[in-house]
Amino acid sequence: MLSAIPMILAAAPLIGYFLGRWVDRRFGTEPLFMLIALGLGLAAGVRETILIVRKAQDTDSGPYD
Repeated sequence: MLSAIPMILAAAPLIGYFLGRWVDRRFGTEPLFMLIALGLGLAAGVRETILIVRKAQDTDSGPYD
């Protein structure tokens, strides 16, 4: 589960970047939506990483916890 963290941290901002670029090209607002979507993608990646780490910590409870 923890091995997915680098993929999430890389993929979420990339998806946001390309989606934002597409919207900017469509409406001629470069680089507004690219920056917004990139920031949202980064925030989503960090949020998902935090959720994965918390879930991993919950399942890793040892016998002495």
